[in-house]
Amino acid sequence: MSYKALYRTYRPVDFTEVAGQNHITTTLKNALASGKVAHAYLFSGPRGTGKTSIAKILAKAVNCEHAPTENPCNVCANCRGIQDGSISDVIEIDAASNNGVDEIREIRDKVKYLPGYVKYKVYIIDEVHMLSTGAFNALLKTLEEPPAHVIFILCTTEPQKIPLTIHSRCQRFDFKAITPLEIAAKMKEVIEKEHINIEEDAINQIAIFAEGGLRDALSLLDQAFSYSPLIITLDAVNQICGAVSFAKQMEIVHEIWQMDSAQAIKAMDDLITAGKDVAKICQNMIQFYRDVLVYKNVGFSDSLSSLNKNDEFIAITKALSNRRIFFYLDILNKAANDIRWSNNPRLYLELAFIKMTDDEPGSDAKTAQTIDELEMRLDRLEKSGIPREIIPAKPEPAQIRSDDPQKHPGSNAKTGTKQPPLSPSQIETSSVPASSNDNVDKTPNVAQSSQQDQNEYAPDQAINDTPIDGVKTACIDVSKTYDIGFVEDVLNNGNRNDKANLLNQWNLILKNVTAAGSGSQFVQIFSTGSLMASSVDRIIVTFKGAGACNRLMSPTAKPGVKAALKASFGRDIDYIALPEEVFQAISDEFVNLYRQGKRNIKLSPIVCPELRYVSAESEDKGSQKIEKVVSDAVGLFGDLVRVKR
Repeated sequence: MSYKALYRTYRPVDFTEVAGQNHITTTLKNALASGKVAHAYLFSGPRGTGKTSIAKILAKAVNCEHAPTENPCNVCANCRGIQDGSISDVIEIDAASNNGVDEIREIRDKVKYLPGYVKYKVYIIDEVHMLSTGAFNALLKTLEEPPAHVIFILCTTEPQKIPLTIHSRCQRFDFKAITPLEIAAKMKEVIEKEHINIEEDAINQIAIFAEGGLRDALSLLDQAFSYSPLIITLDAVNQICGAVSFAKQMEIVHEIWQMDSAQAIKAMDDLITAGKDVAKICQNMIQFYRDVLVYKNVGFSDSLSSLNKNDEFIAITKALSNRRIFFYLDILNKAANDIRWSNNPRLYLELAFIKMTDDEPGSDAKTAQTIDELEMRLDRLEKSGIPREIIPAKPEPAQIRSDDPQKHPGSNAKTGTKQPPLSPSQIETSSVPASSNDNVDKTPNVAQSSQQDQNEYAPDQAINDTPIDGVKTACIDVSKTYDIGFVEDVLNNGNRNDKANLLNQWNLILKNVTAAGSGSQFVQIFSTGSLMASSVDRIIVTFKGAGACNRLMSPTAKPGVKAALKASFGRDIDYIALPEEVFQAISDEFVNLYRQGKRNIKLSPIVCPELRYVSAESEDKGSQKIEKVVSDAVGLFGDLVRVKR
């Protein structure tokens, strides 16, 4: 053929033309200049990084007529003969097709003969890891003590497959993947010499697609020039590589961010119809979110040079939090692994898009969205002058309370019948099964949440230690909100059967969320709690942290939650929300006092620095402040602002 591929035409002919391997070229040049050339070398590294090219340059340098020299002259007869392959003393062997014992024995028998034209006979064995065990054993002795006129250069992409006995007989050089910046610089030299018209973004994209191999980059450039000879554009590069265009990636990312799985899947269908590979689409999405994450946290990267100036890209980096990006990446990485082994890869990518747009209350997506909104709210409040710091409430010392039955009821207010107090056997640390009525008598009234409950979505984790609507609270006695008398009433007058019935119908709360009106968000949080104890008209519900408790005990939340409880269970029910560790301490104290023979037990005040008291007045002021912040944000950012009520 008259045409010669670019990667062959511009193959390095001396050490100065090698890109990205300065640590290797410097070492070899010093060894050549001092005459300390080893008898065996092992070159390992990714494909297209210059292993066989440097091996051939080294063969020319040791046999150059001007040796010892750091670089071959490429002018003398020896250099030109080795370069064009006319000198038979430099032998290149492909171990993938010559991997048997017989081939290595043939080499072993021939090494004893002196070179015919040059000073050194050089054996370059490519992909040496493909040799069989017997072939390696046949090579060992020759490699350990070769004749003075022989040099072995072994090249491999998988050095871990080569026996240690071979490693110990060679000087090993590890080639590194060439950076996109170095690849782009080398490509520009070729482009200038070949007079190729190409966009800067296309050069950077080819450098990224090459994955550290300059040979791959030049091959892609050659292919792109054949596809689009007038001018090589970014779209042309994406077409020949089967990659998803930036515009299409932005479309999918936008639909996922808007929680529109139907449109995201439609965009994916368009790509598949256009001939894109499903695995490639998934990898491109992973790469895109990786770029978003890098830009968001680092701000600059050589691999992002074509995207840094794009307004859409910058906008999406501001809209997505790190937590949400990691959530997306986890789903896509799992989908990529499933796609590799599936006969129906499209199915897994569709499921991934649906999961990424899942907005169910108990889903990871809901958790990520809640956290995103809270982080944005905190940022807005911080910019508006409201600090994040919270002044912890200091609990007042224990006060002696009256045994007035009106203040601490010990009987059923509706029926007048006395309820027996809970026994210590009913207050334990076992799980509470919300199952059939067959186990009603065995269900304890006070218990920790089960492992399944702990794995459920807990909004309090996302809002833990966050003041209600950003309002800075003062040091007010939390007993006004978290009344220990309420807890005493429930524990002293607990009803196991009622608790079991409530547990069996707990899912009704979410079904009656509309009864809460504007407080539906609080009902969703409340439904994730664990019912620990109940009396006729009062219940105790626990959460993992204090954040959810503060939200649910606020004057804004209580009416809606109580309305949902009444709609679900047909009677008025009041509640108290406590952190799990706080309730555990209370139940331990109750058990100890009960075992001492005490009844109508009085407990110590609730002490927890994370619990807050916020009055209705302070909530109204905070809400007015937030409305102004939201209004200003909408004026600045327009449709990018999403407010969840």
